[in-house]
Amino acid sequence: MEIVIDTRELYEYAVSRGYQPLIDRRFRMPIALRVAIQTQLFGREHSPENYQKFYQWCWQHKKHICEETMRPLHQYSASYVSHILTKGAHPNMAFDPRNVNILCYEMHNKWEFGNRESMRIYQSNQLIIAQLREDYGL
Repeated sequence: MEIVIDTRELYEYAVSRGYQPLIDRRFRMPIALRVAIQTQLFGREHSPENYQKFYQWCWQHKKHICEETMRPLHQYSASYVSHILTKGAHPNMAFDPRNVNILCYEMHNKWEFGNRESMRIYQSNQLIIAQLREDYGL
């Protein structure tokens, strides 16, 4: 079931009830609202400070396990937050929490530089990529 969040008030209400529409795929948001909320949370500039805010937010709101190996990750590290579509090639999606996996260092490197197609997360990431491309009009 898809739930449409089309106002900031509905977004705030969902958050107050313990949901996080920015990452919960049951929620659908117009891209303009999504980008406005992401900008409010993480800023507009692609600065180290804003990336740090984004990485910490993702760590706080996602499970602390490697999505590829399913092994627990015990301490925060920005290197665990792996962009699905690179922030360099897709800067407009750099602060979209849907565009990241939580991955251990080894799997982060495999996603970036290795054989992605052999990874367990590959198929689900393809669905995420399709949704991101649709939402951002690419």
